Amino acid sequence: MSEAKKIDAAIRHYDVLLDKHTQNLQQLTEEMSAACISAKLTFGGRTMFNVLRPNFLTTLQYDYLSTICSHLRNAITKFKNAALMDDSLMNQMGLIPQERKLVGIDPGYDRLSISARWDSFLAGDDLKFVELNAECPAGIAYQEVATAIYKKLPFVREFARSYHIQNHAIRRTLLNELLKTYRTWRGTKTVGRPTIAIVDWSDVPTYTEFELFADYFGRAGYKTIIADPRDLEFDGKYLRKGKTKINIVYKRVLTNDCVQRPDETKALVEACRHLKVCMINPFRAKIVHKKAIFAILTHERNAHLFNKAELKVIGKHIPWTRMLVKEKTKMGTKDIDLVDYAMRHREGLVLKPNDEYGGKGVALGREVSQSDWEKRIAVALEEGDHIVQEVVKIPRARFPIMRDGKLQFEEMVVDLDPYVFGPRVEGVLTRLSASSLANVTAGGGTTPTFVIHKITSSRSNARSLAGKAFRQKRSSKGRLRP
Repeated sequence: MSEAKKIDAAIRHYDVLLDKHTQNLQQLTEEMSAACISAKLTFGGRTMFNVLRPNFLTTLQYDYLSTICSHLRNAITKFKNAALMDDSLMNQMGLIPQERKLVGIDPGYDRLSISARWDSFLAGDDLKFVELNAECPAGIAYQEVATAIYKKLPFVREFARSYHIQNHAIRRTLLNELLKTYRTWRGTKTVGRPTIAIVDWSDVPTYTEFELFADYFGRAGYKTIIADPRDLEFDGKYLRKGKTKINIVYKRVLTNDCVQRPDETKALVEACRHLKVCMINPFRAKIVHKKAIFAILTHERNAHLFNKAELKVIGKHIPWTRMLVKEKTKMGTKDIDLVDYAMRHREGLVLKPNDEYGGKGVALGREVSQSDWEKRIAVALEEGDHIVQEVVKIPRARFPIMRDGKLQFEEMVVDLDPYVFGPRVEGVLTRLSASSLANVTAGGGTTPTFVIHKITSSRSNARSLAGKAFRQKRSSKGRLRP
């Protein structure tokens, strides 16, 4: 049985269990919504979790994600190392001068992204990555807390009698990476416990996630504060908020904000420049955060940077992407004029700003008219800093949701976004949307991601066997079986 069919079977079983609770689904939905709001699972004041089924992955699919992400990390690290030594490579990313200055700040350690998130689509066995959030990925705390709430639903508890649900300690993984990086940054034995500051503007819609992190880090024994960049001071020796000395900055403020609001972020930037605070992720993550990284990976002129295994993974899992400039290039083995090709093949392409988020400025060629597409291409060429990317298969799935007191099944786009910490994947964000843009900022929602393993043995030893299966060495091939 293919992995996709295993997921279909799990969904059918889940729907049967859901149907058993039809009489009290409205009450359960209201209780779940209240629990999400009480647990601070809100984005700009609204709850993001309203569907009644998690997204399911099999263990093999999860291993596959992990294997591919590891190969891609190796390729991106090679580009990063080369770009720091070669301006011609760095120029391909489209960094503006102010960003280049921030990227030039040595963070005191080698890694670009301690935490990152790939945005991907898994359609059947076809996996494609379309964006990389290497700077300050959101959603980690939301996903972990929401998982605990969903597991308390009666039909989920019943589902867990037939399927083992793998636990993911994403916040613990993040905290461990923060502390490990801090020890590297210090270069000496750490004395005492560092104080952590979560730094971003006080009015961002993800502020509740900062509160979840602060609570978790605090319970783990690390003093944690939330700080608006405007509240920080740097005296040449310490970065402070009031009287609190800060050792680690968990950076959630965007590098773009530091470029656009230099006076308000000066203390943070100067403390980093003088190596007086360990900031994670560093400004240097911007090198691979922009969407141009997909053009770097797929452009024929950069193939020499990668080995055969990496090129194979790139060819299979990274859609063909180019910075929208006037050039001759290749589409597969065919030589093309890029602008002419983009104009004539709108249905197979998507146009994106090189450095935006929340779906801003994204245009799917098949969803606009030819005249509108040509105008967008012309404007993008004039403005510069846009990419064109091959359209990938966008998976859709039916999710149960209560509407006006009735259970409905609505078809939604499913965006699968694994969190990566170095070579390791720990947890996956699932975003859902009725439109082609599965983005919470653009109005979409989310649901927990459950990595599941069917329990086939008797109930008396099912849990121990399931646990043993998870501890066994995973497939070194990392392939989805047909």
